[in-house]
Amino acid sequence: MIYTVTFNPSVDYIVRLDELEIGGLNRTGDTAKYAGGKGINVSRILSALEVPSTALGFAGGFTGSFIEETLQSQGIHHDFIKVSGDTRINIKLKTGEETEINAAGPMIDTSDIDRLKDQLSSLTPEDHVVFAGSVPSGHDSLYETLAQLLDSKGIEFTIDAEGDKLTSTLKHKPYLIKPNLFELEGITGKKPSTKTEMIEAATELLDFGAKNILLTLGSDGALFINSEHTYYVPSPEGILKNSVGAGDSTVAGFISRKGHPVTEQLKYAIACGSATAFSDDLATRDAIEALLDQIEIQTIEEVK
Repeated sequence: MIYTVTFNPSVDYIVRLDELEIGGLNRTGDTAKYAGGKGINVSRILSALEVPSTALGFAGGFTGSFIEETLQSQGIHHDFIKVSGDTRINIKLKTGEETEINAAGPMIDTSDIDRLKDQLSSLTPEDHVVFAGSVPSGHDSLYETLAQLLDSKGIEFTIDAEGDKLTSTLKHKPYLIKPNLFELEGITGKKPSTKTEMIEAATELLDFGAKNILLTLGSDGALFINSEHTYYVPSPEGILKNSVGAGDSTVAGFISRKGHPVTEQLKYAIACGSATAFSDDLATRDAIEALLDQIEIQTIEEVK
């Protein structure tokens, strides 16, 4: 079973309007509400691909109930830990360009963390855990702590995080990490400008313990590096509509084909990420499958 962990989920409130008048009255064109959070996004894409998962994390209040009910209506199993505060609401203003207003999440205390540890301790090496997003305030070392717990039990995990939250887990050999170029620069202190330089910088993270690295390059596609393969995957053509959840969709696509050849994992990763970027919400299965034949896996020699 795949388990996704969202420490700080949200209700994403999408507001569309022709223009925003600061200080004036604005009337929306239309609105929508979604269960949000990076791990939840991964579970939603897995569900679209008919790959089961269980969403873990912390949820509270009427907004937490909305998330649980929404996932249940979509056939996504969840086992959130109930907390006393309300799950946050994030506002996404779409006025031609996109503006995000992200709220702070509820306080998470040590007993809540201990309950999450108990959940993860019950898993087996046949399971896979996806960690994604921010950690609760005051728990900066949580990723490292949980990565160590899983490593000690022989359970593979994927992590999609930034800076120290990512690098602190590398010694525990994450199955997949998905930095973008900006994050890679921050981790390595280098500013690679060519794909060869990017690969050299990313290889340092292999040396630190990562098993698979998917370096996302936005509209330029992605580079994949592990101990056996190096590939470049150009992005398919399409119109960018939505940047929210594209990275999470990429992770979900890769994990959805775990156990298959890495080239198939990469096709699904890029198809899922691109399909979400070309959609108003997360990608549907039809949108993903429509892109699969457009995904071209190139060796680095072909890129040169």
